[in-house]
Amino acid sequence: MATPNPASESPSGKGTKNVASSDSSPDDDLKCLDTSLNFFNINLCNIRGLRSNFQSVGHNLSFTNPHLLFLTETQLSEATDSSPFSVPSYFLYSHFRSKTLCCVYVRNDLTCSPAHALESYEFSTIWLRLNRLALKWAFF
Repeated sequence: MATPNPASESPSGKGTKNVASSDSSPDDDLKCLDTSLNFFNINLCNIRGLRSNFQSVGHNLSFTNPHLLFLTETQLSEATDSSPFSVPSYFLYSHFRSKTLCCVYVRNDLTCSPAHALESYEFSTIWLRLNRLALKWAFF
């Protein structure tokens, strides 16, 4: 776990980190993530085959409990049914195409939706729009 930067500590002594919001205007104040409460955990793994490494994915999700787990090189085809890869307390967003493929496990306590307009057929990508209200426990 990262430790708060003393230069960014709040007057109360609790560490804070500035987090820019993608939908904020220049007139909006920057949102602060209180690092003394919780972290927003994002994990990334080049899985090199989801089918052969699915047990490791389940282990990672149950022990590290990240908010998001991004996986690349899942090596599954577009027609693959994603239900065998479901994990309790997580929703799976997948982009299984051309065996390069990627997917994201999103914790069920977050609200998000796919941003298909940002995706490209040239690359294997997943774009998600996280609902800021779903993170209100961490933002003030």
